[in-house]
Amino acid sequence: MDSAHSQLEQQLQQIKKAKITAETDVDQTRRKQNEQDWLEEDSDQLTQEKRMLLDFLRSGWQGEEASGFHRYLEEQQHEESVAWKKDLQDKRTDLDKELQENKNRLHALGTKQATLQKEWSK
Repeated sequence: MDSAHSQLEQQLQQIKKAKITAETDVDQTRRKQNEQDWLEEDSDQLTQEKRMLLDFLRSGWQGEEASGFHRYLEEQQHEESVAWKKDLQDKRTDLDKELQENKNRLHALGTKQATLQKEWSK
């Protein structure tokens, strides 16, 4: 009985350590998500500032060459914006997936811990 009890205690200690690691991973993923939120807010602000700048420049430009250059700048800005937003969305999706995996792992460890604790209390 002592050997079985000792083995259960050892397994419980391992699960406790694994849960601490999983909780740390969840916290780190949430921190990454907060940083991602800030990046998305900064991106939105920069996009707005670029639009304002292009509008300002458009008001000062005249002639066909200036109009063509303005359209070129708008297209470039739009392409960069789309690429940046796609990258941000991809990172957001990856972080959401990572967080869910960490939560699932934490839940599984909690379930296993509860099962072992029941066996230990018998």
